[in-house]
Amino acid sequence: MLDWFSKEWREIRHYKQDSLLSLTIFIVAVCLGYLVAVLVSDKAGEYYNTVRDMILANPFGEGLPENVFLFILARNSMVSFTMLVLGMFTYNVWPVLVLLLNGAISGFAVKIQAVLFNHHSFQIWLFGLLPHGVPELTAIFLAAGASFYYRRLHSQGVHVAGRVLKTYLVVVWPLLVLAAAVETFVTPLLIHRFLL
Repeated sequence: MLDWFSKEWREIRHYKQDSLLSLTIFIVAVCLGYLVAVLVSDKAGEYYNTVRDMILANPFGEGLPENVFLFILARNSMVSFTMLVLGMFTYNVWPVLVLLLNGAISGFAVKIQAVLFNHHSFQIWLFGLLPHGVPELTAIFLAAGASFYYRRLHSQGVHVAGRVLKTYLVVVWPLLVLAAAVETFVTPLLIHRFLL
């Protein structure tokens, strides 16, 4: 069993460059979102509520559900799975759009929160996003990178369905479980301790 897991983790070398490209796309989007937030910072409160509602959108009702961990895990799992699978059928358009949207929202939200709560942006990144963002974004970048890689294989006639599922279950999903746990149980403590 452990050999199976370690073999799948070694497969990352095949799409490492694609994952780094995903990181680059995300960083560009973060910078653009941050820049837009700087330009509209005089209406920070109004925009903050809109972005917050987008981030916390619950398709099953108003506000956050009772089990925040499962809500976060389900949302991130759906995003990364669709990114991994739909990238092959949309010629990588879907993963790029998801990276751009998530990056822009992240950059925008950080700057708006910094303005509203009178903190430096790096404090918002450090205590509010990085603890859970590292495993979550790693999962997303690996899912996007794998999607680019499997798209190339698929276009060469290689059957990749089983490999896609293994990559998701062995590489991406465990990182998302870790990220959801940190976001649910650790990030709120850090926010209360350092940002409130």
